[in-house]
Amino acid sequence: MKKLNRIKSGYGSRQNGRRTLKGACALFMLAFLVVFTLFGLVGSVAKVIFISSPYNLCAGLYTESPLLADKLTNVFSGDIDLYDGDTEVYLPIGCTMDNHKCYSVISKTGSGNRLYGYQCYIYANAVYNYLYKEYAGHGTNLDHSVNVLQNAGGTASYEQFKNAGVMCGAYLRTTANKDGSYNGSNGHSLIVLYYNESEITYIEGNGEGIGLVRGAILSWSDFNARQLSGRGRVICHVTQPTRSYYQNLYGSSTISFRFDLNGGVGTAPATLNLRYGDSFTLPNTDAELPGGYRFTGWTLKRTDLDYWADTNGEWSSGSKIASGAAKKKVFMPSKSFVFDSFFIMAGGSHTSVSSKFVFYANYDKPATPTPVPTPRPTGAFAMNAAITSPSANTYELTVDVTNNPGVAYLELNLNLPKNVEIVSVRNGQVLGGMYSGAGNNITWKMAGDSFENGRLVTVTLKSTGSLPQGSKIETGVGSCCGEPGDVEYTLAGGVLSLK
Repeated sequence: MKKLNRIKSGYGSRQNGRRTLKGACALFMLAFLVVFTLFGLVGSVAKVIFISSPYNLCAGLYTESPLLADKLTNVFSGDIDLYDGDTEVYLPIGCTMDNHKCYSVISKTGSGNRLYGYQCYIYANAVYNYLYKEYAGHGTNLDHSVNVLQNAGGTASYEQFKNAGVMCGAYLRTTANKDGSYNGSNGHSLIVLYYNESEITYIEGNGEGIGLVRGAILSWSDFNARQLSGRGRVICHVTQPTRSYYQNLYGSSTISFRFDLNGGVGTAPATLNLRYGDSFTLPNTDAELPGGYRFTGWTLKRTDLDYWADTNGEWSSGSKIASGAAKKKVFMPSKSFVFDSFFIMAGGSHTSVSSKFVFYANYDKPATPTPVPTPRPTGAFAMNAAITSPSANTYELTVDVTNNPGVAYLELNLNLPKNVEIVSVRNGQVLGGMYSGAGNNITWKMAGDSFENGRLVTVTLKSTGSLPQGSKIETGVGSCCGEPGDVEYTLAGGVLSLK
């Protein structure tokens, strides 16, 4: 049984031989160790970003092969089949390797030979061997690989890499020898992940010459300054698998999307098998549910994590969907999509060939008959005012409604005798939007008509001094309106005696 040795780092653990990234890696660049953005004289933007956590590298963004992306995810977490004697050593992104230790890599071809080395050289060879089943060495005696660039000068570029067909996982070695030959004491090894017109992304061991295992995103000018011409070096060789060998290893790697009619009856579409970056069109179907429910689109679930695509453009857990805190997104049939980072980081975890996706048919509710509107009441808005005295010097005025033909606005005016004041106003159930205004006016304003009957308002009054014999409260209506216009009204008990 092989021994296990963990390099000093918080990312050295291994779980069931497989590691997955956490977090939507393309969105969490703030966690990078160093970020420098410089502006050149002609306005071009230089870039130097160093990555010190495996969780800030997203394998699915670098390759169209889910299986290769799985292997890269393991690499970022430190599993590269590197040995210190007979003890396997894990070197995750962000750790520091021992610059003075000689490590070894066992060839994954039939020979099983060992390659020994130090620092960046052995790290990059271990990664290449883990991915492509042979080490690159000095770019010679290759069984399944080829050097697509050799003695390629001190200035790398997008056009150079594109024309050479440099692929994800390629091994790049630089050298101080001007003829491009291998130099074991003055050169650097790294693994290319991705490149475009403006930048290159790679991983390396012994970064900065102090043992750092890290990722990097550099503009081409900064890459040349830090790795090639700026250090008096040229490209020794760029090694990668032959096209046929790569196709044999990873070319058929896909992720499957299954379609479920979700209890409906109809024609089920075919399963989709996709690679990263593939375009696809969601199929239509004639499915329907008993009771008149008809197909309206697809909802999407990653079943191995119990996560649903939601209407916020993210992924929500099944429990969150069930609680109503999030809502499933309905994907329209016949619409085209790209298998991009939204799917690659579904549910916050990098998708792999073992990930399970299911599109479920979604159905609308059957049409319901249009309800027959209730006939609008007729007649006047009938109000009745009354007054009681629940305690000494306290009075309670109530106004009740017995026939409401539909009112949206009402202004009720109170004329109070001297030494009587309003203590409180409590709204009833008939109208909403009540407020008390100046001059003992009470007003209701609503967005639409109310047809409720019952208590309109309760007004508590208090006398603050002696009341003359025959003191009265006068209640009047300033305005009474519904949405169609003025409403007739009656008011019984408009003049009420306090004694």
